[in-house]
Amino acid sequence: MVDVYLSNGDSADEVVQHTNASGIERATPILEIDPDRGTFIRLLNQVDRGTEIGIPIYMKLVDSNGDPLPTNTRMKFEIRRAGDDDTHKVSEQIEQISFWNQNDLTTQRDVDNIDNAKVVLEYPEAASNDGAAPFHDVRDIDAFYVSIESAAEVDWSQSEFYFDNAAVKEGSR
Repeated sequence: MVDVYLSNGDSADEVVQHTNASGIERATPILEIDPDRGTFIRLLNQVDRGTEIGIPIYMKLVDSNGDPLPTNTRMKFEIRRAGDDDTHKVSEQIEQISFWNQNDLTTQRDVDNIDNAKVVLEYPEAASNDGAAPFHDVRDIDAFYVSIESAAEVDWSQSEFYFDNAAVKEGSR
């Protein structure tokens, strides 16, 4: 098991912090998963809690004033495979983050609310399959991003983002 998180300026070894470009009409990365050499991280689209498919994420994203990012902030997951110059969307696009803004991290993790905290992993845009993917493997030569489109920049000294531990596995290549 591996922890994938960014919390108040601290992060897991496999996580790279980014600051989004605010006020533009496209999503930019806020977090990158970068596995150690010779390893991969598997993100699972199903956990034993809740009834819905998806990977649970828990977050509190705030700006430099300590205010939550705007509710209309959009979020998606993207991947860039080795040798590819383009990123491809690999999740549903979350159109607004009100659930995460309105609930503290403990409430988000609660079994009664966990389905609201899930983001459905999908096959990449360029894949022959479509719909929900069972998992995504992020190899040490790939880049996986959490990207947002927002009117405000995330301030990582005051923000937190976690992938549910039950949905993250590490393996050797």
